Amino acid sequence: MIARIAIVHTDFRLYWPSRLRSLSDFLARKGITLFVVEVSGQGSPYSFAGGSVDDSGIAWTRIFRDHRMEEIDAAEAVRAVCDKLDDLAPDVVISGPIAFPSGAASTRWCSRNGKPLVVFDDARLDDVPRPWYIDWIKKQVYSQVDAMVIPAASHDSTYRYFGLGQQQLFYGVNVIDNHFFASPDAAAAPCLPDFFKASRCLLCVGRQIPKKNWKQLLEAFRNIAGHTEASGWSMVFLGDGPEHEALLGIAGDLLDQRVHFLPFKTQEELVYYYHAAAALVLPSLYGETWGLVVNEAMASGIPVLVSRKCGSSETLVRDGVNGFLFDPDNIRSIEQTLLKFFLLDVDSRVDMGNASRRLIDDWGLERFCQGMWDAVSFAQSHGKRKGTLAGRNIVNYWNGRYCPT
Repeated sequence: MIARIAIVHTDFRLYWPSRLRSLSDFLARKGITLFVVEVSGQGSPYSFAGGSVDDSGIAWTRIFRDHRMEEIDAAEAVRAVCDKLDDLAPDVVISGPIAFPSGAASTRWCSRNGKPLVVFDDARLDDVPRPWYIDWIKKQVYSQVDAMVIPAASHDSTYRYFGLGQQQLFYGVNVIDNHFFASPDAAAAPCLPDFFKASRCLLCVGRQIPKKNWKQLLEAFRNIAGHTEASGWSMVFLGDGPEHEALLGIAGDLLDQRVHFLPFKTQEELVYYYHAAAALVLPSLYGETWGLVVNEAMASGIPVLVSRKCGSSETLVRDGVNGFLFDPDNIRSIEQTLLKFFLLDVDSRVDMGNASRRLIDDWGLERFCQGMWDAVSFAQSHGKRKGTLAGRNIVNYWNGRYCPT
């Protein structure tokens, strides 16, 4: 019987509060208490992560309340999480990736106490190439994991490679609050810039770093800006990062005319930009394990133009139905995709936006709750895995590390 579940992660920001509130309510209806254990009270280092979160009504612990994760020693974090789990004595633990101290601690505690462990992750094998021995170590650690919650079948091969059986894989981790993005409060709408009101803007949301491939996207737009099909179209970048100055330079004479840069927006502000945009563009080259901005844009009812290398592209984007896919390494592919979209009439773009809404409809908070519950139920009913001998030894020393990208 399950009465207490602990969920442990580095920090629970952005999409997590709504997920956790839903999961807490879902479990409460089954007579189960959810305990949230957050290692870093100051959350993510990224400016768009925001400040405090609404944890009202949830048994929520922030272990290092006044510290960012980068400031916390990994071994100290593992000891603190294990101590907290000793206090809570959960029947099942759900944790974030085993590579982080939070996941390492959860794996160690569950191994020592014979409790089932469910891990959520969205990493893909090809996103971060590693030496063979690192993969071997991860396989040993994964042998201690009883079930996984991953985004979709597109990620199965990664976790099968690390030794999980297909029956141990469940789906639902990469979801958002669709209702929030679908129906913003018109009365609370911020005053959008005048250039945004024509609804012929392509929206580019995210950190301005190399893997996002904004440079090549912007160069592609510059190359076609003089085409008749591109007349009246503009690009709007929301974000910041180390490539910001370089992007300003690439924009050149289009800056503040047809290429605009705005700072990061909170989710409460961002939703209105989605609804005013013609489409989202996400051109990532690598490391985009999913790309939740695609969920946000689809829930907002707009088309999505997405790199084939984004983790969500295979699952959420139907080429020619709710947007277009392109090869992010090929500038010509990007140019052709932009022009193809510009040639669509208004009704076709509206149809694509409506298709986005339909396709994302099954990717709400209910999917997250059900996926977590199915994984927990499986892990509990099948008993704690013994794992490999090497794995049992490794988890006693592995403290994880925190390397935000």
